Amino acid sequence: MDNERNSLSECCDYPIIKILILGDHAVGKTSLMLRFINDHFSENHLNTLGIDFKAKNIKHKEHDFQLQIWDSAGQERFKNITRTYYRRSSAIIIAFDSTSVKSFENVQNWIADISTEVDNKVPLAIAATKCDIECPENVIKGKNLAKEIRLKYFKTSSKIDKNIQELFWYLIRESIRLKTIDYGSIHSLMLRSDTIKSKKHKCCN
Repeated sequence: MDNERNSLSECCDYPIIKILILGDHAVGKTSLMLRFINDHFSENHLNTLGIDFKAKNIKHKEHDFQLQIWDSAGQERFKNITRTYYRRSSAIIIAFDSTSVKSFENVQNWIADISTEVDNKVPLAIAATKCDIECPENVIKGKNLAKEIRLKYFKTSSKIDKNIQELFWYLIRESIRLKTIDYGSIHSLMLRSDTIKSKKHKCCN
């Protein structure tokens, strides 16, 4: 997976926006990714092992970007693997299952974990998943927590496509505004071009 991701980054002609989805096992992280990338929802899919990702090209204000959404495994045994991706992220989603008290209670653990690894300008958002199912207590708690720690909060449902676009486009716009995106080879080409222009300018004086 690392080789595939690195190869993709190297050959991409656009700046790359990398959004990492964190949260406990089975909170719906894969469903968030698949709904946004493919506009697809399935009740059954394989558990994520380590890190998986999907990509699509997007346009914002007439500029082209490649969006990579990284879907992380929530099991404890994969946390060390997941943690290595924190610093490579343009933005991070902390997801919890609105029907699960335990997954909500672990949101603050995920945030604490992120804070030890990530620059504080990397945009974060909390996403309550499975909000097509009525579970108002956890949803309200999630909203209050997000307000308390000053994070954007989204009530989502991948099943009925609720607030999925709003969640990802908020983080896309914030990543661009805060310049947490990966310019990769584009940045190298710009530097090379500036160097060539500088040499040409010097030789002609």
